[in-house]
Amino acid sequence: MRLTIKSVIRWEQKQGKSFSMMNYNNPEEIESLLYAMYLTETGSSYTFNVFQRAIMDKTFTKQMVSELERITRVMSQFQKKQEKADVGNTDVSPETIASIVSTLIMAGLDAHYALNEMELCDLPLYIEAYEKKRREEMESARMWTYLTILPHIDVRKMKNGAKDLIIFPWEEVEKEAEKEINETEVECFENLLKQGKNIFKS
Repeated sequence: MRLTIKSVIRWEQKQGKSFSMMNYNNPEEIESLLYAMYLTETGSSYTFNVFQRAIMDKTFTKQMVSELERITRVMSQFQKKQEKADVGNTDVSPETIASIVSTLIMAGLDAHYALNEMELCDLPLYIEAYEKKRREEMESARMWTYLTILPHIDVRKMKNGAKDLIIFPWEEVEKEAEKEINETEVECFENLLKQGKNIFKS
């Protein structure tokens, strides 16, 4: 069996929540994932109840669980490490794999590849590429808007050029990061001066 994106989406559809919220200690959720993997791999049309009766065979169940554990161990080697960060409002449900992959497909990613061949650990690569492309498109659109209205505005009032039209969220983050770096550099420089004065005094 393989843990394809399609099987993950089938799991989300059945459980009604994001795959990132899967509880690996919940037997039903594990069984649902095995069921989704079995369906997408074999093309079978058995219901979940029939599948549950089938996996009452301990040998069959042990083999499937063992295969799932092997797959997750292999994939975890390539999973991008998540840094702890301020995630904001924790009441907001995480986005589903189904929603993310649908967006990527509509943006041009091959549907067959995305659903049947792409590994789960590769998804962040495509998300990052998509977000980069969207940023470039939005920044380009802003620049063209700025150039279009340029003959009709007082340029002296727009000290930041196109950014005076709109500042995108990622630019706000970069601005804050740059501010923090500058403040740190100033603080280090001031400490260096103080140390220098102390040395000369002695």
